[in-house]
Amino acid sequence: MCRLVFGMKNGMARWVVYSLLAMFGLAVSSAGGRAESALEKPAGRTSRVALLTGRGAGQDRVAAPVRERERTGMAASALGSTWPEVRVVPEDDRILGAIGGLRTRLEQHGFTFTLTYLTESLGVVAGGRRRGFDYTHQIVMGGDLDFEKMARIRGLSFHMLGIQRAGRNVATDYMGVTPLIQPQEDYGVGGGVLYKLVYMYAEQTFLNRTVTVDFGRMPANMKFGTSYLGCYALNMITCAHPSGLSNATKWRSWPFSQWGMLARVKPGHRLYAQAGLFESSPTEGGRAGFDFSFAQNGFVVPMEVGWEPVLGAGKMPGHYKLGGYVDSSDHPDPFISTDGRPKLVSGLPGRVERQRGAWYVGGDQMVYRYGRAANQGIILYGIAGWNVGASLPNRSQYTLGIISQGMIPGRITDAVSFFWTRQRVNPAITSQQTMQMEEGLPLLNGVRSPQTSFHVLELTYTAFVSRGIKLLPDMQYIIRPDANHVYPNALLMGFRLLAQL
Repeated sequence: MCRLVFGMKNGMARWVVYSLLAMFGLAVSSAGGRAESALEKPAGRTSRVALLTGRGAGQDRVAAPVRERERTGMAASALGSTWPEVRVVPEDDRILGAIGGLRTRLEQHGFTFTLTYLTESLGVVAGGRRRGFDYTHQIVMGGDLDFEKMARIRGLSFHMLGIQRAGRNVATDYMGVTPLIQPQEDYGVGGGVLYKLVYMYAEQTFLNRTVTVDFGRMPANMKFGTSYLGCYALNMITCAHPSGLSNATKWRSWPFSQWGMLARVKPGHRLYAQAGLFESSPTEGGRAGFDFSFAQNGFVVPMEVGWEPVLGAGKMPGHYKLGGYVDSSDHPDPFISTDGRPKLVSGLPGRVERQRGAWYVGGDQMVYRYGRAANQGIILYGIAGWNVGASLPNRSQYTLGIISQGMIPGRITDAVSFFWTRQRVNPAITSQQTMQMEEGLPLLNGVRSPQTSFHVLELTYTAFVSRGIKLLPDMQYIIRPDANHVYPNALLMGFRLLAQL
């Protein structure tokens, strides 16, 4: 590392590296001498207002009383998910606390709200197209209504959340020329408006909460193929689901929204099954997310079954899933024309693909415990997915990860995580680009060489600095930016900073 730093001629690059090294030191040492630790409270019946990011991500719980240190814990992900174990931010992990008791009184009457600031700022310090640093931010504003508390309507609740985004994309500014790889998960749709609606839906539970039905506006994959563990990392490729299966599809991620409904059944033995029906929308909510028109081109049907065991005397949790989706809308083939020949040969438009989809299998499992807190141990993570359809930009994605949380005494919610991902481009796109290059024509997607595959390696430290503030120094190494060899492998460094107001 020292050789890398001192060998850099670019002063900005050295500054970024020095800053990252300093932050890694701060992350480990800050609040280290204090007795308070970041802990989760028991899940119970809680609100989902703490959701933070696309693809179904939410908040961590930290700074619970010391007496709960060994009984409970938390997921160190700065983003989390809709899972009950991470979806609520307790009063003692909000910068403003209980606001003089106002927040507590509102929650007792069934109303919960959130206001959160998040930045994911990264720079290319070596390799890529050029060196540089980009800032992005995401402000999350949302609220939940519990009608069981408000009106004694058992099992009924309402959830609404939106975002405001700003910033620039390090992938296209410095790393390469395409957004195929997105190192900053919070960059994208939602900029240029004060409030971009992400979801607004009602939820009803039945039969002692063994059956749950949701209906309204929401991303189609918000509760399918996702895992809060993937959001220990910053890169969109893992947070909070495999992006290779959702890019340029109608199996949409945060912050896009569609009309839809889903049902989830828990028959017992820690098993579950769920399925949904969503519109394949040409508008996807429009710029601000409030275009509620129903002008579907087809339907998206996601499905998933899973097992969530707790294994061994150490009660080590795991989550295993098998699922996929089918999209009935029409899409043009990027390579084959209507007469069956390559489009460049025939000069005809691409043939219409009447149906497409994807399937995936994955899971996570704690394999070693440091202590009795919920996630205090070593967790192994993996997911693999395959697209089925000529019109999809990617063919497959494989992700492996390891998370070590709570290995430092007194810092049971700090974590170190490492993820590796390989994503393969649709061979039809590669074939089209190869023919274009042979004919001396501009290549599809604006690249200078055919795209095939790429790898992402990411190392992150998750630290809880003080009440309501989390810092995650991050390092990413991208092999084959733009999925070709035009630009050298890129080293990125930066951080995520999360402030829960």
